[in-house]
Amino acid sequence: MYSEQFAKAQEFTRSLGFDFPKMSAVSGELVTPSNGEKVMAQVKAAGITSLEDSALQCLKWSHALLPHVEAGLGCEVTLTVGQVHTGERAIFDPSQADFARWGKAGIGVNDFVDRQGFNFHAWYTLPNLEVLDLTLWSSLAVAWNKPELSGQVVGGWPDAIAPHPTYIPMVLGAEYVEHVHSISEVPLLSFEVSQRALSQLPTMLLKLKRN
Repeated sequence: MYSEQFAKAQEFTRSLGFDFPKMSAVSGELVTPSNGEKVMAQVKAAGITSLEDSALQCLKWSHALLPHVEAGLGCEVTLTVGQVHTGERAIFDPSQADFARWGKAGIGVNDFVDRQGFNFHAWYTLPNLEVLDLTLWSSLAVAWNKPELSGQVVGGWPDAIAPHPTYIPMVLGAEYVEHVHSISEVPLLSFEVSQRALSQLPTMLLKLKRN
């Protein structure tokens, strides 16, 4: 159950010494067509014309667009990082040991051995424990060479969406990811919100993508 995994992620994040926003409980659905339109209106107002460029950069985009998603939904949202599986296949499978190591030493070149991008995924958990993901299918479109998936959005009750995909939350909140960004060899975040700034891949990722 996602709720149980989310509770474990809360405990683990605190054990690493980081905090996260306390969301007020909300009943009913938040991932609705009308709210989707409001979120995308906020994203477009921020200067984002397409989600397709978010491929391989889930953390940067999800972190940067967090306040705009919150404005569209009218509530606090938790930036969530963890594993994603599709069926029996683990697409992103970081361990707690990985997150602990990144929290101490940051992310470096060695974290990209045999990978085209980061071995984690970032999405939003809403106050009712629905999920909203603006970037997953753009990343998978590149990884699977299926451009028709690019720009699609995932949202709803995670236990109903599973197993295509299954979300496993592990670390919560911007405090952890901003700390890791500050000590990493690789730039993880952008504090400028624009299509150009968010679309710019680090040099190392550009080389990986071309290969």
